[in-house]
Amino acid sequence: MNDLKPILNTLWRAKSAPLLLILQIAVTFTILVNAVYLIIQKEALLIEPSGLDEDVIFTFQTNVQSSEPEEMIALVKQDLRDIRSLPSVENVTVMNSFPLSDWGSYALTGLGPTDEDMNIYTGYYTGDEHAINTMGLELIAGEAPTEGEVQDSIDYSADVTQAIVSKGFAERFYPDDWRAILGTTVYLNYEPYIVKGVVKELKSVWPNWYSHANTVLVPLRHISSDYKVLVRARLGELEQAKLQVVEQLMKTPGRHLDKVMDYQQMREDKFKSETAAIKTLYWVIVGLVLLTLLGIFGQARFTIVKRRKQIGTRRALGASRGDILRYCMAENAIVTFIGIVLGVICALLANVQLVNHFDMAPVPVIYLLQVAGVILIVGQLAVCQPAWMAARVSPALATRSV
Repeated sequence: MNDLKPILNTLWRAKSAPLLLILQIAVTFTILVNAVYLIIQKEALLIEPSGLDEDVIFTFQTNVQSSEPEEMIALVKQDLRDIRSLPSVENVTVMNSFPLSDWGSYALTGLGPTDEDMNIYTGYYTGDEHAINTMGLELIAGEAPTEGEVQDSIDYSADVTQAIVSKGFAERFYPDDWRAILGTTVYLNYEPYIVKGVVKELKSVWPNWYSHANTVLVPLRHISSDYKVLVRARLGELEQAKLQVVEQLMKTPGRHLDKVMDYQQMREDKFKSETAAIKTLYWVIVGLVLLTLLGIFGQARFTIVKRRKQIGTRRALGASRGDILRYCMAENAIVTFIGIVLGVICALLANVQLVNHFDMAPVPVIYLLQVAGVILIVGQLAVCQPAWMAARVSPALATRSV
């Protein structure tokens, strides 16, 4: 490019203003890269599937009017039968917890009973023979628990010997062939369980947990004075099912129901802070882009006004409007490129700190390239009007002071 050397010489002679613009672009690039990456990670968390058919499921917690273990079990089973008989309800189960509930259990897990074998924590769910169907889990290998295999307990003391595991759990122990886990014995809190089936997806109650995809479901109907219920409504009858279930259960004197909510409500409540953070980051991005655009525009316009006589001289010496336009655009592109290079270095250093302190994954190179492209385009758009103004400077301007 014939203009490259003159541009560099000009920038070097008046380096204060270009340097400030370069620093502004570098700071903008650094913040944009990490903000965009944070948004993408948080949005992925918001839409990450739990494994359940969330559109037709709601949950609640209720009580049982008895303190005798056998009577408690009988009353809960009757409640489940009453709910299952409602016309808007497809199925129902009682569980110890649910995905996204942010409160649940975990188990120390391994393929052997020794301390050396127990090397990972796993999300731990209990449920009866209706749990898989109620949640809408996809059984991709093995079999679901039958009614005769489900144990009843009020203190987790039942002698359960089987378990259903998630595919993530199976891949953790058998990465080459996850199906090989079927029929094997795994140990949960040092107790042996035979793997009877594998479901495609079932997440833990903690979305940010390192072992979020590793879960087990044991055929245990855990019952307490306050127990948790998961209801699967018939398609399109979710609100009606809520009303009918509440009406049915409140027929019992002394009954109370807490936290009656569908899974969309639960997801919104769970990720309320993440949603607010995403909106804030979007506004930060918009503000930074606008500030950078205004900074480039103002700097370009000021430079062109300052050089009007010089531009007129070039026009008088034979430079076309296209030459002037190209010169201004090229000058801006060089300043922007230098700012991007400095921004890449700063963004990588900032990302290292985020990785070290917040356990984030490193920013992929593709994000650096995409943000660089956006800033280059913004820079060229910002300088279009000043460059066109420069191209319209008359050659006669060079002789007006003569």
